[in-house]
Amino acid sequence: MLVLVVWLLIWLIDYSGSGDRTPRGLKIESPIISDSGIDIGGLSEDDVTAVVVDLAERFQQTPVEIATPSQAITVTAADTGLAVDVEGTVAAIMELDSGTGNPIGWTASFFESSRSELLLTLSAEESKIARLEAELHRAPADPHIVLENGIFQVAPGVPGEVADLSPALPQLLQAAVRGDDPLRVEAEVSLIPPELGEEVMLQTVDWINQRTAQGILVTVQEVTKRVQPAQLRSWLTLHSENDQWSYGIDQQRIKEDLAELFIEVATVASEPILTIQDDVPVLVSEVPAYICCQLSAAQEVLAALNTAQPAVELELRESDEINDQSWLEERGIVELTGRFTTYYTPGQDRVSNIHRIADILQGAVVYPGETFSVNGYVGERTEEKGFVDAGVIYDGVYTDDVGGGISQFITTLFTATFNAGMEFPEYQAHSIDIARYREGVDATISWPKPDFKFRNPNPYAVLLWPTVTSGSVTVSVYSTAYAEVEWTNRYDTPRGHCTRRTTERSRTYSDGTVLRDSVTALYQPREGINCQGVCTSSVLPMDADGDGVVELDEAGLPVECIDPEDCTGTHAPSDVNDDNRADLCTITPPEEEVEPGEAVPPEGEGEPGETPAQDPDAQPGQSQALDPQQAAGQAA
Repeated sequence: MLVLVVWLLIWLIDYSGSGDRTPRGLKIESPIISDSGIDIGGLSEDDVTAVVVDLAERFQQTPVEIATPSQAITVTAADTGLAVDVEGTVAAIMELDSGTGNPIGWTASFFESSRSELLLTLSAEESKIARLEAELHRAPADPHIVLENGIFQVAPGVPGEVADLSPALPQLLQAAVRGDDPLRVEAEVSLIPPELGEEVMLQTVDWINQRTAQGILVTVQEVTKRVQPAQLRSWLTLHSENDQWSYGIDQQRIKEDLAELFIEVATVASEPILTIQDDVPVLVSEVPAYICCQLSAAQEVLAALNTAQPAVELELRESDEINDQSWLEERGIVELTGRFTTYYTPGQDRVSNIHRIADILQGAVVYPGETFSVNGYVGERTEEKGFVDAGVIYDGVYTDDVGGGISQFITTLFTATFNAGMEFPEYQAHSIDIARYREGVDATISWPKPDFKFRNPNPYAVLLWPTVTSGSVTVSVYSTAYAEVEWTNRYDTPRGHCTRRTTERSRTYSDGTVLRDSVTALYQPREGINCQGVCTSSVLPMDADGDGVVELDEAGLPVECIDPEDCTGTHAPSDVNDDNRADLCTITPPEEEVEPGEAVPPEGEGEPGETPAQDPDAQPGQSQALDPQQAAGQAA
């Protein structure tokens, strides 16, 4: 009895204080608002109103899809006038019977919950409906002529649509009450037929397809080609006025197509003609390109179609591209970036070869990232190209060949481009140290190998400008200064009886980056003697006193090596060790006279058989991180 009395007292106290609040365990939710199951049990009317207002604002952003047979648009509930009835929802909640008017119902409220839904309303303003209907409106598309698969065809017209949302909006309210996801309704539409018919267009495409069915023959510079129907039709543009159709020519399209079709008869523009004034490159004139076809080509083709002519003859025209001083500026060819000069005795045959190759290379342009090959640019040195016999070095021995002497030019080019910051993927030094060249930066060349190549690593083009006098050759390099180049060290290291000479440089860039690399040359101790201290394969050691033993100097090298052809008669080669091979000349042949006035023996091109002029363990021209102090220690 005591428990019953206490239970009744608690119910009476709780019930008397909950008259203006929502029932315990009540939740409010909407099937189209996520996370809307909010517990509103025991709240006052003001608190319930705040919760409903928040849900109403969220509901306003609910996406709504309105569709027609041809399209669909997505708007929000607010755009359609669909909204939460805040006052009605709050009133309905506050009128709910809590069921706690008796002790049993009050006790059950602790273990059960109830739910209340949001009430929705639809009251779209006429202006909103008009905006939505305007967005759904689609104008009719008239039939039109198209080129498909190289044939003119008529694309059918498409009816327009006028939307009516009045019947659809009530369906939207029902979908929202059901909780459809997504909210979607279909608007009723009225169709608007196209204004133009297809009959005239069908007649037009039949006529133009027949007129172009055979294509057209085009002749340029005695070269005739047939323009196929599909390509000919792609040049045409069709127009209508008052349902009357006519055709014209796409001038840009025909210009591009004819230039490509007759590319083999076009003449390519040469590089601009340049000169140097006060060490500044100047463009003085240019040779234009001639390409297909004349500016009136479109009108000529159109006239041929109008008169049903099967062919047309056209002329080349001068290219639109004009080169002026800006050609140099755009490529960065604006200043001197490297130069070197070497000297020679005037009047020698080798000088003629130096002058000839300088003429050929003057004006050569090497673009950023490109590798320039002298052999690739000049080709084989032949008498037909203006080269003559002169001194060369083959297998470490002086002799003669066509084009001899141009290694002096290659050395001059090497040093100039080295000063200009170029890189060297392929080069080969002379096999003999020649006094007139600077610090071992020298190179030789022959056909087809060894070649001399340099790469332009900078973002500006490079212009080569060799010049000659009666006693010197100078190679100047013009570009835009991109790095400060400095020769930082030179040292020699022995390689057998040879000497390896290394020349280092540093390239300092504007951002502070410093790159170091080096070039190397491997020099024989003297003419005809290789790094092993023996005569090279093309010559023999001399037995001066005829005792069958080669005379050696203090360094252990043969005193003299001579050409086997000079061992004639009683001076014939001798087989000392009985291996059926000539080992030495037993008697010294008469000495040849040296040409008067020649201070230094002529060097020339090296052949593939020449003794390698660089360390076989080091790739030529590759960057090496050499420390000058370390290098000095190696040299010591």
